[in-house]
Amino acid sequence: MAAVQQPVTTYHNAAPVSNFRKIKVNLNALTRRPILIYQQSVERARPARRAVAKPQFVGFVTDLIVPDEAAVAPRPQAFLVEQSPNWTLPTHFHQEHQFQVFVAGGGTIGKNPVERLAVHYVSPHSGYGPLISGDEGISYFTLRAVGDTGAWYLPEQREHLQLRIKKQQAHATLASQVTLQELLSLPQPCEEILIPPDAGGLAAWLVRLPPGLAVPAPAMGEAGGGRFYVVTKGSLLMNSEELPGLATVFVSSDEALVLRAGAQGLEVLVLQFPAAAATSFVEAMAAATG
Repeated sequence: MAAVQQPVTTYHNAAPVSNFRKIKVNLNALTRRPILIYQQSVERARPARRAVAKPQFVGFVTDLIVPDEAAVAPRPQAFLVEQSPNWTLPTHFHQEHQFQVFVAGGGTIGKNPVERLAVHYVSPHSGYGPLISGDEGISYFTLRAVGDTGAWYLPEQREHLQLRIKKQQAHATLASQVTLQELLSLPQPCEEILIPPDAGGLAAWLVRLPPGLAVPAPAMGEAGGGRFYVVTKGSLLMNSEELPGLATVFVSSDEALVLRAGAQGLEVLVLQFPAAAATSFVEAMAAATG
C-alpha cells in the first residue's frame, strides 16, 4: 500500500509589490487537489498601484493577487480599480467568472445604480455594462477564481462572444449600512444573504461580527468554486495576522474558514463562485474544440 501523503502547509512572505501576503497550500491525499488560501490588503499592495490610460478606460489599478499562470486552477486574481470621474467603461465581457465589489464613489452599472458594497457577478461571455462613474469617480474590486486578461467590447467584438453558452448575472446591494461604532457595539453576529445559493453554487453573503468573536463562515462552501472574502470594516484575523478593511482573501472550496473578528469587530463580504469557476473556462473551451 502506498504511503498516505499528509497535508502540508507552506507560507511565502512576499514584498508588497509581489502582491501575495501569504499563500497557504495543502495537498489533499485523496484528490491531490491544492487547497489554497491567498490573502492581501490594499495597504500592502499600494506600491503596485499604476496609472492606466486606454481608449476605453482611464484611472488607476492596484494588483492584490496576481494569478500564477503555471499553476493548476483555481488561479485567483484580485485587483482594485479606481475609475476616473464621469468616465464610461463600455459594455464588454470576459472569459472567466467574475465578482465586482464597489467600495467608493458612485455611478451605474447597466441599469443598476451603484451603492457602497454593491456586489455584481457575471459569468463568462456575458456582456455587462456600461459602467459609468459619477463626479467622485468609482472604485471597485475585480475578483476571479481563475485569472483573465483584457476585455472584449461590444458590439465591436461581438464575433468573439460565445452565444450558445448559458449567461448569468446577479446584482445585490446591502439592506443596511453600519458605522464602525455600531459594529463595535453589535450584540450578536449578523448574516445577510445577498445572492441566494443556486444549484450551480453561486452565492454571496454579508457577515458582521462583534469584536473578538469567531464563527464558521456561511455553510455550503464545498458546493462552490472557491470564495473571496472582502473585509469592508473592522478586521479579520488570519494566520496570526490582522487584515484591515479592504483586505481580500481567496479560499478554495476544499478549505473551511473560521471568521475571527479583530478588536473593532468585523464586516466581511463572502463571495462564492459557481462550482464551474474552479476550472478555467478558456482551457475547457480549448480542450473541447481541440
